[in-house]
Amino acid sequence: MAGVPGAAVVLTADQILMAQHRLLLDGMLASSQTTTSPEPLLRGLLLPSAPHDPSTGRAILAPLGLRRVEAALRRDGLAQADVAVADERHLTHVIGPETRVVALATGDPLGLGMSSSTMTAVAGGRIWTEMLFRRVLARVRATVRAAGSPAKIVVGGPGAWQLAQQPDRMGPLGIDHVICDYCEANVTDLVRQVMSGVLLPPVLQGEPPKVSDIPPIVGPATMGAVELSRGCGLGCDFCTLAGVAMGHLSPDTILADAETNLAGGNANLALLSEDFLRYGAEGVRCRPDALLELIRQLRSLRGVRLLQVDHVNVASVGQFGTGELRTLHDLLAGDQRGLCWVNIGVESASGRLVAALGCRPKMGGVAPEDWAVFAREQLSRLCATGFLPLTSLVIGVPGETTEDLRLTLDWVRSLRDLRLTVFPVLYAPVDGSPSPAPQSLSKLHWELLRECYALNFRHMPALYWDNQTRGGVPRSKCLGFQLLGKGQIAQWKTLLWWRQWRAPA
Repeated sequence: MAGVPGAAVVLTADQILMAQHRLLLDGMLASSQTTTSPEPLLRGLLLPSAPHDPSTGRAILAPLGLRRVEAALRRDGLAQADVAVADERHLTHVIGPETRVVALATGDPLGLGMSSSTMTAVAGGRIWTEMLFRRVLARVRATVRAAGSPAKIVVGGPGAWQLAQQPDRMGPLGIDHVICDYCEANVTDLVRQVMSGVLLPPVLQGEPPKVSDIPPIVGPATMGAVELSRGCGLGCDFCTLAGVAMGHLSPDTILADAETNLAGGNANLALLSEDFLRYGAEGVRCRPDALLELIRQLRSLRGVRLLQVDHVNVASVGQFGTGELRTLHDLLAGDQRGLCWVNIGVESASGRLVAALGCRPKMGGVAPEDWAVFAREQLSRLCATGFLPLTSLVIGVPGETTEDLRLTLDWVRSLRDLRLTVFPVLYAPVDGSPSPAPQSLSKLHWELLRECYALNFRHMPALYWDNQTRGGVPRSKCLGFQLLGKGQIAQWKTLLWWRQWRAPA
């Protein structure tokens, strides 16, 4: 739309973050693809276009982080007309001569995340999160030039640490500033300074608000995202939130965000936290009553279909009684009584290695020599109460020994009778240094990967089918995902065998 004045501040993100994913699992699958997955397949099946307002080009759905920034800017005095959220297809509707800031959210701009490093190590290629971030950056730069706008390009989001660790990469990408960490307390001040031409350093530090001051979102979020808690503070040295104490949003804010999502057509809500079971906790001491009451309130909202959760900690599972876990599962599942999954980080069956990774607080006081048994017990309890754990391990850790790997391999084999999955990921330091190279992994590493994926190939197709059919995904698309899954299973079986065969002893 040539000649439009443009919003003063434009918020956008790459298509993986902006797509209309029905489920949290859909977003996770899309973000794990490498360029060995053809782009037509990626866009046709994994990146459904999100709706937009045809008269303004503004997005109907946007990532939760952008929605928080939008709400903070609006709260601090910017008018609705001054702040526009749009995907890359509609930037020409919102960027014009009056635009002063274009802010992008990113999850993995340089492909340095643990999941990305693992996917490229196995499948090859480049991670699509990086490639599509570069693409939206190029689209932003071209649109700003065509509009004759002096806008500065600012990047934030959970992957901003990668650019902050390598600021020399910002200039070639056309990025003027990166804002690190939660920033609702000072984002408006930073944006106004950028708009006014104040000389600022390339890397800017965000200021997190008190959890009581987190603004409710003013538009629906992709995947129906609803934030329960933020931060973690358990000290794991591979986590960017290791030193950020967990804080819990109020039930009023959570319910308001849920209602905004439901009003925007998101019947499937994704309840986000670094440890779902710690909602309302004081430190690491869980309060099952507070969590159960919150889930009861969410389940009672009109129009809710699926309540999905992401992360829990092993030690937190141990603080819930079996009856409390079963009640929690039934509340999450609702009347449909399907499969409820949770991500749970075991990291290694070697308690010595887990402790060396700075993870002692997440071990809940369990002695290192008892960690493997304790972790298996909690996984078994989750399975017995209806959950399907998506277990994660970290491999290629400094100080990892053959004994650690053999212990973990035997531990994974002991899980064959449980309905769960295990996803090993390559250690990725948060200082920006590279993950272990694939060629540095031993045959034992690849044997462990093959054993884990044997579990994953058994249980993930059924989990996907269950969640998608209950989540209202059209049957034809469910079948498409199953066919894609069969193809990727065959590909990965071959690749894992090949990597192990070629690996050093």
